[in-house]
Amino acid sequence: MGVKSRLRLISLVLFISVFAVWAVFYVIISSYITDSANHQITLAADQIIERLGDEFTEAERLSYRLKHDAGVQALAREKDRQGFFARVNTLGAEVWAHSPGFVSSVVLFGADGHSYRLAGSLGNNACAVLRDAVSFLDLPGHLSIKLDGKKYIGYADGLTAGGAVVVLIEGEKILEGVRAYDQSGSLLVAETVTVNTDREDLIDNPARSALHSSLGVTPYEISVAADAANMNASVASFSIVAAITAVIVAAVLVLYMRVLDRSFFRPMVSVIGSIKELQTETPSNSLPPVHSAEFDDLIDKINEMLRHIETKNAEVLVAGLRAKNAELGRQKALVFSLQKQINAHFIVNTMEAIRTAVGQGELVEADYLMSGLTRIVRYAHAKEEAINIWDESEILKYYVNIMRNRYGGKLTAEFDFDEDLMDTDMPRMLLQPLIENAIEHGFKGMASGCVIVVRADHLGDTIRFAVSDNGRGMSVQELAELKERLRADPGELTGLSNIALLNIRNRLYYYYGDSARLDVDHGESGGIIVTIEIPAGVEIGGEA
Repeated sequence: MGVKSRLRLISLVLFISVFAVWAVFYVIISSYITDSANHQITLAADQIIERLGDEFTEAERLSYRLKHDAGVQALAREKDRQGFFARVNTLGAEVWAHSPGFVSSVVLFGADGHSYRLAGSLGNNACAVLRDAVSFLDLPGHLSIKLDGKKYIGYADGLTAGGAVVVLIEGEKILEGVRAYDQSGSLLVAETVTVNTDREDLIDNPARSALHSSLGVTPYEISVAADAANMNASVASFSIVAAITAVIVAAVLVLYMRVLDRSFFRPMVSVIGSIKELQTETPSNSLPPVHSAEFDDLIDKINEMLRHIETKNAEVLVAGLRAKNAELGRQKALVFSLQKQINAHFIVNTMEAIRTAVGQGELVEADYLMSGLTRIVRYAHAKEEAINIWDESEILKYYVNIMRNRYGGKLTAEFDFDEDLMDTDMPRMLLQPLIENAIEHGFKGMASGCVIVVRADHLGDTIRFAVSDNGRGMSVQELAELKERLRADPGELTGLSNIALLNIRNRLYYYYGDSARLDVDHGESGGIIVTIEIPAGVEIGGEA
């Protein structure tokens, strides 16, 4: 994806992100408006319910006081009608004076069926209807009744001497008290038993937010709801403001992106394109101006840097050639030292074996040992760095025979070389150190049965050598530490290392670079197997 395409993508992502944030903000605020309205409904409903609960509690308390009032008890026991009404006049004024303001009527029924309004203005017929309703009521208890065309709710309680006292509250007074909490005119109140409103159908509409609650210990339930039109109007107003604001924000973003494109993106794309066209190996050309003060100043600095780089490149090239020649000389001397490194003890021990054979009259064995030692020493000190695989295998056989004589015949070696590889060149003395390692370290402490297997295979473009033994091997930790050392940067292993594997690894890196591989692992029949892979068809010191 080019720079322009990425900038367009960034601009698109910016637009989408801004409007996504705006949409989330719109949803949150709309939800807040709705939640706030519902919260106001809940507060108003709680206040209404609390007030009505208090009023019903006061009505019940009034009924309770009248029930235990001595004058009321005496009035209820009065059987003489004239005596009954004579007592009522005085008692009625006292009851009305102590009645709560929301109480509409207080009616007393005597034991013999006489009734009297202690408070209120109910007619005789209404009192008779009320008496019949109370007669069917399980006292004490609540009642809802319509009298003289008005709806009442109340509380009735029986008297000890017989009869009952009833406290009534007019439904319209309840609604008047409720409307005091409706500041916006949108609050609707309905009560399923007694308190009605002309807009009860709105309360049952699920589109309205409503709260239903019982009134204290009474059997009455009240519903308080808000007209959804008011909430919808608030949300609609906010939506209009949000839409206008979104258009303004979009216009500002478009204008900002156009200015940013003209003053920043276009000059930057031009500079990047010019930099890509530079020939970084020989930066002799310079960047053209883009007619932007900030970027032209940057271009001047880059051009000055390019001129400085061009000068330094020439100096570095000369210094690099000198350093490369010096490093090649050092590496070649190191490789020669490594390939000619022959253990002095091997020569001394071989000469001692020859002397012993001569002393014992084994002249044929002595001659074979002398011939083998002579060939090995000449082989190690030859000037050529390469040797064909056939000659390398013959030297290895001489070396193994000498070591077998030294160890009394307990050593056995097997050579399995691909016939097609015999004329192929390989680094001199690449495998001999591996056989020496197996004999000196792998078979240490073994009395017999020491076997070394040397193989050479041709795998496509790779030649693979493998030297394995059935010796005591290495522990998992020792093998891991050795592999870690072999993975180190060859440049960090300076000088002559007396560890054969590290010497071989250095030589492989010198001859083949990263194309060669050296690996050490546990053998299938115990011991250790060392694998070397080199590229086929590559001359020692250069490519074929």
